[in-house]
Amino acid sequence: MALTKLVVGNPTPRIEGELKVSGQAKYAVDVTMPGMLWGKLLRSPMASAKIKRIDTGKAAALKGVRAIITGQDCAGLKIGRRLYDMPILADGEVRFIGEKVAAVAADSEDIAEEALNLIDVEYEETEPLLDPVEALKPGAKLLHPDIINYKGLPKPLKEPTNDFIYITWGKGDLETGFRQADVIVENSFTTPVVHQSYIEPHSCVVSTAGDGSAEFWSCSKVPYGVREQVANALKLPQEKLNFNPVYIGGDFGGKGDFMDLAVVYLLSKKAARPVKLVMDYDEEFAAGNPCHASIIHVKTGVKKDGTLVAHHMNFIFDSGAYGAFKPNAFLNGPHLSAGPYKIPHVFIEEHMVYTNKIPCGHMRSPGDPQGFFANESQMDLIAKKLAMDPIKLAQKNFCTSATPRPTFFSLGL
Repeated sequence: MALTKLVVGNPTPRIEGELKVSGQAKYAVDVTMPGMLWGKLLRSPMASAKIKRIDTGKAAALKGVRAIITGQDCAGLKIGRRLYDMPILADGEVRFIGEKVAAVAADSEDIAEEALNLIDVEYEETEPLLDPVEALKPGAKLLHPDIINYKGLPKPLKEPTNDFIYITWGKGDLETGFRQADVIVENSFTTPVVHQSYIEPHSCVVSTAGDGSAEFWSCSKVPYGVREQVANALKLPQEKLNFNPVYIGGDFGGKGDFMDLAVVYLLSKKAARPVKLVMDYDEEFAAGNPCHASIIHVKTGVKKDGTLVAHHMNFIFDSGAYGAFKPNAFLNGPHLSAGPYKIPHVFIEEHMVYTNKIPCGHMRSPGDPQGFFANESQMDLIAKKLAMDPIKLAQKNFCTSATPRPTFFSLGL
């Protein structure tokens, strides 16, 4: 039967569908080149430690090892999507379990793995800071004492702090709103770290030329962005780096970063050969860029009839050891988290806090699920306090076309 409609009702198969189901689609892990080496990363077993010494002699002597680099090969160089606070390789200290300490390029993946076991690192372990609430307290250990000099902070800091980004949104006056309330309900909610669980782990191939230019094959969805980040970190002109398109085996917000590209570039340059690096999934869980754990304190003022009059949300996001994986250095989600309710007095705070844990990045709707979980849980608890049907409470306070949402107000940095 001939098709009679141009668009609606006609099948629209995905352009790449046939290539994917037939196995012809090319991903970064599928890229091969003559003389290509395998890269592997030595990662820290400690959450917080000074690096006293790294001995690569035995690893370098292993047959088939072509290049080894440590933090001394890229000392002072930092990378990030917006905030440049992450060293390419650990630069004198490690700040989380899984941080990159050294990298090896060898003739095979097995040889590279064996070489990692021959690298001797002497650490001086220090007390880790693992609780973001503790990290906010005066006198807490500073994870980044030099943060005020980092490139990419959305707002300059007056002094070093673990609370490296603080943002507020608000309207009305909270104190006035709470004075008008008949009932005040306060609760705290927590959410855990969540990995995006894409099927394809982070992987890349880099081939450098003698003049420092390079060809990249990477599973990042933002090639222009990562080119800029790698070029800035390595102090290279962007036009020297060419990113070749490949398919991406799942993203969910987790494939917009540079991950190991700068390290592999340095390995390729030192070995004068192409290098491929593919993260194992245990590395993904230890050193990927999952969504943030959070602690959210919510305080709401409400009339006896269920009318919402004041709402305060305070977000503490555990950024982990670095903020480099976030394209804005903070999360946009909290500004919408007060929901679709008429509330005259609202104040929302967001704290992005350093700890000695895995650096967090983006997952779909960054910051939104944490905020909506806390807010809607709060609404249910308010209804319980008032002995009111939660649906009736929501219906009573829903915005209409004539009433603005509680978050149509400006960003405060």
